[in-house]
Amino acid sequence: MEVNWGLLSHIGLWFFLLMQFAILLYFLKQITQFLNRFRNVGATIEEKTLQVGEKAPLFRVKDEENQQISLADFNNRHIIMIFSSTTCGTCSTLLSQVPFLADTYQTNIFVITHDRREKGSVPSIPNTYYVSSAELFKNYYIKKVPTIFIIDHEGNIAAQGDMNELENLLSIVPKQTVASSETKISQL
Repeated sequence: MEVNWGLLSHIGLWFFLLMQFAILLYFLKQITQFLNRFRNVGATIEEKTLQVGEKAPLFRVKDEENQQISLADFNNRHIIMIFSSTTCGTCSTLLSQVPFLADTYQTNIFVITHDRREKGSVPSIPNTYYVSSAELFKNYYIKKVPTIFIIDHEGNIAAQGDMNELENLLSIVPKQTVASSETKISQL
């Protein structure tokens, strides 16, 4: 059995060229993703962020209870989106206020983390959804935690900030009416 070295070398060269092409495409994709994080503002270049007044990026994800939720499903109410981490002490302080926020404001609350929480560690709070999604961190250009977004009833970003600005951020969210609070109490 004679080995055709010429044919094998041609196959090897084509394989090598295809691998180089695949690597080149991968690097081009990475460079494109990196450059898409920036925008040209006048004479300066800055990293992209979502601006107040822009439409909030739509999403459809499963929450920690494996229920499908979508931003479009909640257009009739304000939404408080809290981007946090399970290892962040400041985030833990903020998340301890979620029951108060749910009782005080006419809103839905989304708590979004990178990491999944243990089963049973997510408190059951009305109109509050716990989501684990790295994709949402990317779509909302989150660079630090905690970051808070207020989405208005039309799906626009009404405000954004961090825990130090929480009081100012919440000033645009309608509070529960006395009647709805009394209804909650009578339902207990």
